[in-house]
Amino acid sequence: MNKTLDVYVYGMTVLSTIHRLEGPFPPVDTYQEIAETYVMPGGEAGNAAIVLGYWGLKTQLDGCFFSETTAAPLRAYFDRYGVDCSLIPILPGFEGWRDIVFCDGQYRTVFGWFRKNLFGDCILWTEPCETSIAAARCVALDPFFRGASARVAELCIKHQTDYVTIDCHWNDPIAQNARAIVCSQEFLDREYPGLEDAELLERYHHACKGLVIFTFGGHEMWYQTPDMPHPATLPTYPVTVQDTLAAGDTFRAGVVYGIVKGMSAEATIRFAAAAAAVCCTRFPSILEPPGLDEITALMNP
Repeated sequence: MNKTLDVYVYGMTVLSTIHRLEGPFPPVDTYQEIAETYVMPGGEAGNAAIVLGYWGLKTQLDGCFFSETTAAPLRAYFDRYGVDCSLIPILPGFEGWRDIVFCDGQYRTVFGWFRKNLFGDCILWTEPCETSIAAARCVALDPFFRGASARVAELCIKHQTDYVTIDCHWNDPIAQNARAIVCSQEFLDREYPGLEDAELLERYHHACKGLVIFTFGGHEMWYQTPDMPHPATLPTYPVTVQDTLAAGDTFRAGVVYGIVKGMSAEATIRFAAAAAAVCCTRFPSILEPPGLDEITALMNP
């Protein structure tokens, strides 16, 4: 099938209420002033779609249902960046996927209803669109949606469409068949307590067909491709951090962009890291997506 779509993004989209605190996070039973508040898109898929659309890729978003209250503000934002969200319906009677985020510039804490929405009795997300997956040059896949996420991976394999996923166990077929998987330190520490990162990377390397990337916040990244006998590391880009909330989502978008543009593994990771670094220099980090010129300037000072 002719690849008429650059990226199909399937996964988590929420309407976020983001509060920036005036100072550091306060101890319990004390007080801190809220300096700014924004209501805007969030979620791994939603943020990635905005960034990819801003970079000029033809991007279609799918996954979480909209509600009667979240649909209008979310669609307004996605329209601004040329992201097609026509596949996402409004579910009557549903309050919508939402979260509340507090940031102090260095740390962020997220409050939400994700456990209830993901593991409750109702399915609150779409069935993946096979036509779009077949038409896409690359898919950005969130692994959180039970059988639906697995179905996206299966359809990608069927139609020979590359996909990039995140934070997925090494023995999960979603991870094993991805063109690239990005695992965060938060995920690795939570899911594999007591295991050394080097041992984990070796497990992923032997099990997965694609590029494996471990990220550690502002510290150097580890990566390995199937044809690399040993892992390699790359440094991150030093910037003055204002907000880290969407850094991981922007990094994954950078990996997708690199694959669509035919970059090497190293060039892809360097681009993704620079994009994430630029993202961290504003608050909220995704309100003004990182521009390609800013990313290039950071990579080539």
